[in-house]
Formats: sequence, structure tokens, C-alpha cells
Amino acid sequence: MIISLKPLSSIFVSVVIPVLRDSIELSELLEALLVEEPDPELEVIVVNGDASDRSIDSVQARFPSVCWVTSLSGRGRQMNVGAGLANGRWLLFLHADTRPTSGWLDAIRSIDMCNGTVGGVFRFVLSSPHPIARMIERGVDWRARNLHLPYGDQGIFVRRTVFACLGGFRVMPLLEDVDFIGRLRRKGSFICSRIPITVSPRRWEQDGWVSRSALNIAIIILFSAGVSPLWLAGLYYRRKTVSASIDCCALLGERAVIPRIAVVIPALNEEDSISVVLAEIPAFVTDVIVVDNGSIDATRARARSAGARVALELDRGYGAACQAGLAACDDQVEIVVFVNADCSDNPAEMARLIEPIVSANAEFVIGDRGSQDRRWQDRLGNWICVTLINCLWDSDVRDLGPYRAIRRSALDRLDMQDRTRGWTIEMQVKAVEKGLSVIEIPVLHRPRIGQSEISGTLSGTLRAGRRMLRTIWMLRRTMTRRTGI
Repeated sequence: MIISLKPLSSIFVSVVIPVLRDSIELSELLEALLVEEPDPELEVIVVNGDASDRSIDSVQARFPSVCWVTSLSGRGRQMNVGAGLANGRWLLFLHADTRPTSGWLDAIRSIDMCNGTVGGVFRFVLSSPHPIARMIERGVDWRARNLHLPYGDQGIFVRRTVFACLGGFRVMPLLEDVDFIGRLRRKGSFICSRIPITVSPRRWEQDGWVSRSALNIAIIILFSAGVSPLWLAGLYYRRKTVSASIDCCALLGERAVIPRIAVVIPALNEEDSISVVLAEIPAFVTDVIVVDNGSIDATRARARSAGARVALELDRGYGAACQAGLAACDDQVEIVVFVNADCSDNPAEMARLIEPIVSANAEFVIGDRGSQDRRWQDRLGNWICVTLINCLWDSDVRDLGPYRAIRRSALDRLDMQDRTRGWTIEMQVKAVEKGLSVIEIPVLHRPRIGQSEISGTLSGTLRAGRRMLRTIWMLRRTMTRRTGI
């Protein structure tokens, strides 16, 4: 991910706090930062990963000086969003259930004088009188100092310029902090400060002191051995809510880091569905770009409130919106996934869509919708176009489904030009001409939310069909110019 820096200001430390339904803990942390020890050189940025969480509203009203922002969930993604808004010379990333103790800011000021020091963490202290808590603290301190494996709940502080140089946190379902610290240590001196940071013992109290500690040790050993964070997330959280991560692990294999994936969602008057679609985007996705194609409803506002990046393309057309989404992707994106904004595509199946690309078995994967829940005119038009493509280009495709994933480098080779509904046809035809490895996999096609401006009416269907047939004719007519055949 490319992290853009704001110009340096009088702010010394920017505190970035990613939260996900942690309003009580967050309120106590903000009280400690802004009321008990206020400092004019300190700014606080809270990045909320759940736009539907209304419990945070009262906290926001109580602390108006805080910069409040919403993003898609995922701790690494949220911290990157906050860092992008920061003005300070140093960044401090805090979990909502932690409390830095008196003297933490002076400690960073002292470290700032050491030019070779790039970052550090504080000393882990559990806010519990239980005797085993003291044993855990000593173990964590030994691990951080001798094995160089501190965790994010110790409060990671880093020079903002170094953070940007590293590209921020990688978007991972777990252990993005360990991964980041490993990369940070290679940039310079890393300090384990003796200033305490108190951490809530709620996870140990809920799961058992011994079992939670044993799990933490097992997680870091397995991660160091190369086990996928996707699988480790299922082991760590042990909830049904991570079942998607477990499925992703089974499909994507034991990979330490999933490639950088951008999701592009063209949208036109989809205010009723866009929030639902964005809530279903998997955590392993790096960036989500909603392209508003000239909506006159609240599509753009709802996409932003759900944490997506929004691009505007006023030139109406599906292909125009897709191209605007691609232009908004950063250069480090490796895989691009196109998803409909009307909820007809199922983002939970995205791991199945990208798995052949990640495993180098394909460059382009098309979601095959079959005939499920589709109007007869849609099925007929799709059959006619697919039959023509197969006959004219000697291919063997079954669907022109918009739910598709493609390696970014392969997409760039296609030199896409169409700015209408012919975009999907152009992509598939040029993929055949360029010799890309293309496969189709069955995907669920759900009833859309709202009225389609294309297939919702017979006239709309006829206009789209005419445009698609014209695209096929133009591509065939110009094939020799492109291929020399």
C-alpha cells in the first residue's frame, strides 16, 4: 500500500486507534489521553471499522477534538487509514483496551533525539491483581527483548516517514503487528521502552489464563513457521464470525501474506444495496473502490460511510466506471476483482475466485452464474453472445458474468477501451487473443436489490443486447489489426 504523507506540522505524536465495537474501552482510553494528560503537541485519530455501530456516537460527541473516520474493518487497514490522516512526526498505534501510563510522551520525545531509532513499544502490564498476570508480563517482556517479538497491544510507535517508507501495515487477518515490527526492525534501532502500558485482561479472563497464554505462544510459533494468518485467525478468535477466514485459508493455502487485492464496484443509484455489499467484502482485501457513475441518490454517501474509497465517473457506462476504478488503484495492487453493487454477486465467494490466480493456475477467472435467478432475456442474450464469441475466437466460455478476478499485469496487457456494457466482452475476447490462462468457476447469483436500469425493462435489455452485439462485431472486424492474424 502506498502511504501519502501530510506536510510536517507542530503536532509531535499522532495517536491512531482502530476500533470495532469497543465504545466503552475507547471512552476510557480517550479520557486518559485527552483529559488526564492533555498536550498541545498530541492529536488523536479514531478509525471506526463498523459504520453501523451507533454506540460510538456518544463517545464522539464527548470528544470533539478527536479526528473521527470510518473505514472498512481490519486492524491493519484501519491503522493505515488513520496514518494517512496523521500530522505528527511520530505515529503511536494503540488498541482501544490499552492505557499508556504517565511519561509515555516524554519517552517518545527522548527517543526522538536518537536519529538512528525508528520506533519501539512500551512495557506490557496487565491491569489485573491476579498472580499469574505477573508471570505473563515477565514472559511478554522476555519475548519482546530477547526474541524481538512484541505485539501491537504494547503500543507501537514509529517515525511517520519510516512508516510511509515501509508502506504501512500489510492487510492481514491477524499478526499484522508482528509482520510490521519485523520489517521496521530492519530500518534501524528498535526500542523496548520501560514505560508501562496497561492492557485489559478480558481475553485471559474469558478464555482462561493458561489457555489464552498457551494459544498466544502457539500462534506466534506457527506464524514464524510460515502458517497462514488466515488459518491462525480462525484458531485465535474461535468464533463463527471467522468462518470466512477459515474457508479462505483452505482455498488460498498456507501463505504468510495474501497478494494485494483491490475490489472495484461500479455503482449507479444503488443506495439500498451498496452498504450490504461492502459489509460482505472479505478482510483479506487490501482496497475497495466504489465508482459512482453519476448517481442521484445516496450511493456515494453510503459507500463513504461504510469505509470504501469513492471515485466519481460522470461519463455513464459500465466500462467507463471500471476504468475509473482501475485508475484509482495504487500501483502495488496485484489482483483486481470486479463486483456488482446490486448485491447479486456474493463477496463471500471471493476467495474461490482469486485462488487460481494466487496459486498461478490462471491469470483470469470468471464467475459462471449458470441460469440461477436470472430473467429469461438475460439468459438468452448471454447465450447468443457467448456462442458468437466461442465460434469466432475458438474459445470455450459459458458466461459473461461481471463477477471476475484478473491479475493486474494481465489486465494492463489487454489495453481495455470499451466504456459501455461491452467491457466484459472486450475483456474476454482480448484475453483469448493474448493467450491468457482463463478459467470459469460456478458462483452464486443472488436476486439483486432494487431495479436494474439494464435488465429491469425490455427496452433496457434490448439496448444492452445491441451494444454487446456491436462490441463483438467491432472486435472481430479489428482482430487482424490487434493480432496480425
